[in-house]
Amino acid sequence: VGLANPLALTQAVPAYQGCHFIGMPECEVILAQCVVYFARAPKSIEVYRVYGNVKQCLRRHMDPFPPVPLHLRNAPTQLMKNLGYGKGCKYNPIYKEPVEQDYLPQELKGTDFFKE
Repeated sequence: VGLANPLALTQAVPAYQGCHFIGMPECEVILAQCVVYFARAPKSIEVYRVYGNVKQCLRRHMDPFPPVPLHLRNAPTQLMKNLGYGKGCKYNPIYKEPVEQDYLPQELKGTDFFKE
């Protein structure tokens, strides 16, 4: 189902939990409801494709993996703060407008994992 219907997972987890607690054969209706929901839901393989592109990029990368940009790194210690960890990070939820910020290492800048 994937991103075509992101709410599908919210059907599957309670169905599993309901079956776990109630047991067979009483939970057959719960399973049937979940199966029908998934059968009728639109389908998407976008997540598989994008994740596959990321894994392929990592497999092809010959050098040591590029480091996480400093502004995205957590700074739990004063030393890390002094080294610039987390400096300039824009936390998207606090902005009303789109945030312009790089999230990939410099070596991967311009890489589009969403392309076919």
